[in-house]
Amino acid sequence: MEEFNSKAKHDFDLEVVLDALKKCRINDDTILMSEYLRAYRELCRFFKLTGRLFGFVARDLEGKMTIIEKHRNIDKDNHYDSVQSILRYETDQGTAKVKGEFPSGSRTLLRLHHAFEFIMAFMKRIREGPENDKTSKVAAEVYKNTLAHHHPWPVQKMALLAVHLLPAKKQLIDVMCKHDYERVMDLLNEVITYGQPIYDITQRVYADYDLLHIP
Repeated sequence: MEEFNSKAKHDFDLEVVLDALKKCRINDDTILMSEYLRAYRELCRFFKLTGRLFGFVARDLEGKMTIIEKHRNIDKDNHYDSVQSILRYETDQGTAKVKGEFPSGSRTLLRLHHAFEFIMAFMKRIREGPENDKTSKVAAEVYKNTLAHHHPWPVQKMALLAVHLLPAKKQLIDVMCKHDYERVMDLLNEVITYGQPIYDITQRVYADYDLLHIP
């Protein structure tokens, strides 16, 4: 497995993520899919820039986003414009648990939701830790408490092997992020502030429709 590439400065932009999250939630707690997916596209850039470390995560997330975009393109009645409308529509149609090559929006979005829990928890730990914090240890602990619950053992093993190659916190930020260390710390705080309610609302909506445990 290739090591983390620390030789080149990358341009992962937390401001893009923050702007999308700010626009994602509208007044009645509706979560807009267009902005949700925009935030995710930039988050995928971060995972992809780490090379093979989180490449499998990025590929999985991009595949899920593609499925949701297909649903949005096929549907002409705005049923896939928000988290709430997706779950309401597919529950009414009896399609929320559909598997196969073209799974339901509800099933697919739930997988993104699981990853979002990991992302929020990882960002919180990065925001709170010292500059020399071992992000490999942080990522492993967060993964075990979040995404690992939804992955089969071979995927868990691959993920835990991958995170061991992550560098210390400041090096990760200096190499991966467009902004300097201090600005990234400020942005992380805002991303968490806007992102956590989006996770919580989505979690509640899935619970309301009894869809939190779609196999």
